[in-house]
Amino acid sequence: MAGLWMAGMMNVSDDIAAVREARVGQISQEIELQSKVKDLEERIGRLALLNQALWELLKSRLSLTEADLETLARDIDLRDGIADGRLTAIAVTCPTCKRINNSRHAKCLYCGQLFEKEMFA
Repeated sequence: MAGLWMAGMMNVSDDIAAVREARVGQISQEIELQSKVKDLEERIGRLALLNQALWELLKSRLSLTEADLETLARDIDLRDGIADGRLTAIAVTCPTCKRINNSRHAKCLYCGQLFEKEMFA
């Protein structure tokens, strides 16, 4: 009878080890995600700073107004037909094979033709 009890304890021990291993993996993923979020926050902060510097430079050199910036931003936003405050991928026709591709791709998925990309696309 003691053998059955010990065998049962070994199964419990194996289960605990499996749960512990799964939790360690989960914690590792959480740490990795936190690191990625921190990196993205730093990059967004840097982009915001550079955007502000560029805007102030353009505004002072070209005598632009906040209204000029807002109008252009609204026009760019509407390029995809949706006023949602962000750039959205759109369909692009390959100049070589004439097939439709997503604008986020650097080259045609069908023939490999490199696309001319906008700087911030």
